[in-house]
Amino acid sequence: MNVMAAAFTVSLFLVAVVVLALEVPYWGYRAMHGFRVYLKFRGTRLVTCPEAHKSALIEVAARSMGLRAILNDPCLHLSGCSRWPMCQDCGQDCLRQIEAHPSELRISDAWRAS
Repeated sequence: MNVMAAAFTVSLFLVAVVVLALEVPYWGYRAMHGFRVYLKFRGTRLVTCPEAHKSALIEVAARSMGLRAILNDPCLHLSGCSRWPMCQDCGQDCLRQIEAHPSELRISDAWRAS
């Protein structure tokens, strides 16, 4: 191996180390952001169904939101509702209540168990 090839190999290695040193913190930050999104939207919530004007227990798809938050902006959607399957094709307008107050509508697991 001549001197030019060795210098090129060392330079390429240093570029790879620098890129890796910049990428690891970025993806770590994105992973923490996804975990925070998951923690914010997990759990059961009590909302008022805008179509029926009655109370409903809903579950937000928090796991998929957390995974989507790692790569881009998550979109809020339901994974379950106490009014399904009869109203499964609803517009999910109840999600506006969660957007406005994400943690205030959460029901604790202790309350649901009793």
